[in-house]
Amino acid sequence: MSSKIDFTLSEDTQSVVMTLVSEEASDTSMALPLSLEQVTQLVQVLGHIRETLLKNADVPPIEGARFTPVVRTRWALQPEARTDGSVLAFHHPAYGPVGLVLTPADADRLMHGLQLHHEMRHKQHPTRGKLN
Repeated sequence: MSSKIDFTLSEDTQSVVMTLVSEEASDTSMALPLSLEQVTQLVQVLGHIRETLLKNADVPPIEGARFTPVVRTRWALQPEARTDGSVLAFHHPAYGPVGLVLTPADADRLMHGLQLHHEMRHKQHPTRGKLN
């Protein structure tokens, strides 16, 4: 059995209706209204299912991967005891709260990269009002 899934966002963008249509019986459909909280739960459950499906697969390289950067968020950094590393946590608008564990080596790499970016910004934008 296969089905088609469709989502229709309400005009006020405060809810969505998920409609399931059976391809075998096209006259059979089910419409399910979902709140923001329910959509978030659905995304999280599907994310856990995807994670389980990929648990034995190698993590693909990030180089060349397509992604949408998160610009408007809140984030926090905290120690992570199991790896002696750090957790970078942030709110992702599509997935909700996300946490990334950085091992000490990854944290060092990140700090080095951020320092390079910091230096590049300051070289490109000399201090305003500075006499040349």
